[in-house]
Amino acid sequence: MPATLFACNENSVGDLSSLLSIEPDATVTKALFDSPAVRLVLFAMDAGQRLTDHSASKLAFVQVLDGQILFTLEGRPHELGPGGWVAMQPGAVHAVQAKSPTRFLLTLVKEPNA
Repeated sequence: MPATLFACNENSVGDLSSLLSIEPDATVTKALFDSPAVRLVLFAMDAGQRLTDHSASKLAFVQVLDGQILFTLEGRPHELGPGGWVAMQPGAVHAVQAKSPTRFLLTLVKEPNA
């Protein structure tokens, strides 16, 4: 079984929302792609689920696919729905709370100059 869903040497087409189900009272993740330059992780959170304050050592982007989240970035809350996004510098403190069942894509840029 591969560690990620997509491989560097293959083309793929599909619907991100269909790759990960929202489980009752849970936060579920699935690594979609990982290379020396970038990592893609799909998140599915049931309403009320939270990721408490944390930071990433990499440049990071969050794109909301469906649902509603309260995304707190450096202490400032932002309500985000489908199509909403966040760009974060390394070390930015952030937290996520699902206001409804939600899926979002996290992109971590490991080598921004690659």
